[in-house]
Amino acid sequence: MTERKIEFSIDEYLARRLLARAADLGQDLDSVILQELEAWLGGWGLRFLTHIVQPGETLASLAEQFYHDASKASVIAAFNALPDPNLIRVGQVLRIPEAGPLEPLPKGESPYIFGLHDRGGEHYMAWAGRKGWVLCSEELGRDPDDWSSRSYSDLEEKGYGVLVRLNHGYREKGTLPYSEYYRDFAVRCGNFVERSSGCHIWIIGNEMNLPAERPGGPENGEWITPEKYVQAFRLCREEIRRRPGHENDQVVVGAVGPWNAQTTYPANPTGDWIIYFQDILEGLDGELDGIAIHTYGRDPDPANITSEARMDPPFEHRRKMFRTYIDFMEAIPQRLRYLPVYLTETDQNVAWLDVNSGWVQEAYAEINRWNSDPTHQKIRCMLLYRWERYEGDIWYIRGKKGVIDDFRAALQHEYRWYG
Repeated sequence: MTERKIEFSIDEYLARRLLARAADLGQDLDSVILQELEAWLGGWGLRFLTHIVQPGETLASLAEQFYHDASKASVIAAFNALPDPNLIRVGQVLRIPEAGPLEPLPKGESPYIFGLHDRGGEHYMAWAGRKGWVLCSEELGRDPDDWSSRSYSDLEEKGYGVLVRLNHGYREKGTLPYSEYYRDFAVRCGNFVERSSGCHIWIIGNEMNLPAERPGGPENGEWITPEKYVQAFRLCREEIRRRPGHENDQVVVGAVGPWNAQTTYPANPTGDWIIYFQDILEGLDGELDGIAIHTYGRDPDPANITSEARMDPPFEHRRKMFRTYIDFMEAIPQRLRYLPVYLTETDQNVAWLDVNSGWVQEAYAEINRWNSDPTHQKIRCMLLYRWERYEGDIWYIRGKKGVIDDFRAALQHEYRWYG
């Protein structure tokens, strides 16, 4: 452990007493002082929370939040060795020693990182006593006069975290409509949210850089560049957050498809998916409430979860295995590292094999390791893709006992992002 020298002055008479007492006992004075200081401290400071600084926060406001005493800002400053307690920045990670109990999460949010894409398998999380997250994907269309909606209150009331992804459509319909209809789609999103219940976290679109997600299809569809996505997202967020009761909802940026380089544009001639991701975040300039990411395995070998293998040129600087999630996390601008991150899809490039290989267990262990570093932006969930079986989609878990057993084994661990 790194050592730090602390100097202080005492009066002459006390100094003589200390030196004489150490000599009388035949002990080294430094050792005696260290032992007595450790006894005086006891266990104080061994328990601490990590907090990511958010816009508008100061040390005084954090001291008020965690200690109900603004004057204890000096405690936080000292514990974090801050050179200037008046200068903290958004996204900075602070440790808060001996803070009081955490505030409970709002309904519809879970402290666990476990989760599934689709309803249907959430009871396995309940059986384990670790109710994680469920993602529901909705096809809304773009009719601004359509007020149809859906309730997720059953999930929320049972204690699950609830995420809802809002798509214009699937396949050639496009995850977003043609850009001339972005405003209509935004109004439709607002209508849906206003009449729905049991959710306050909304993801706009999905893997926008994939040709298969373009309105009109891969061949002749409209490319969704970062500029276009930013335009659509802003309209959707404005519509959702202006609806009564949804002013503070999280509107989350859709996940970018890793390893896909088919959406090129002048600022990104190679179609690098991480640059595409960064360009969206930079383009939104803080007008977002959360970030969705996807990460996948190339194969079902659990040993490759931790592989640091890189891709072939021109992407030799990008990870080619499950740890592609780290490329996304490291690309998030520092000023946005206070935002929640949701890993909304993970699987393998092949269909789920009906075996308990330990892949699911190792994937959750990997995300827990990431979250265990207090300097890292937390990943709030990792959702296995997917529970239900749909035509043309090979990644389904329902009925595959081996994969379910793997998931149930992972659920034996207390993997939390909060608390």
